[in-house]
Amino acid sequence: MVVLNPAFDVWVWLALLLFLIVVGVRAWVVETGQGRLGRTPVKVKLLTATSVLVLGGVLTLVAIQGGYLLVESLITGTNPSTAVYGPSSDPNAPADPKAPANPPADPNAPAGNPAVPPAGNPAAPPAGNPAAPPAG
Repeated sequence: MVVLNPAFDVWVWLALLLFLIVVGVRAWVVETGQGRLGRTPVKVKLLTATSVLVLGGVLTLVAIQGGYLLVESLITGTNPSTAVYGPSSDPNAPADPKAPANPPADPNAPAGNPAVPPAGNPAAPPAGNPAAPPAG
């Protein structure tokens, strides 16, 4: 069973914010830098490496917080909330395509429909009562 902790979502958003800040600072350094043509300043290289590392952290955090569940649900066409919360008790909810069409029968259940009495002599005593009074 998959356990997602909503409290960890704040780390995903903070990592994404950090990524945007690093990329913004890198863009500012590139645009305002006085570097010569054909040479990349060390600051830009450092900020590029930092942005790649932070992006890797963002992708890891997204995968940990349910990104793999999203990808699996897109590939298999299932509802990801059933993996997290279990099957829905709402009768109007769409059925899970992975669920079997006919659930397996109980091997200990009597044969036939229990709501319908077995065919036969309606005047005969029930099978469980051998000492039934004579009809008359």
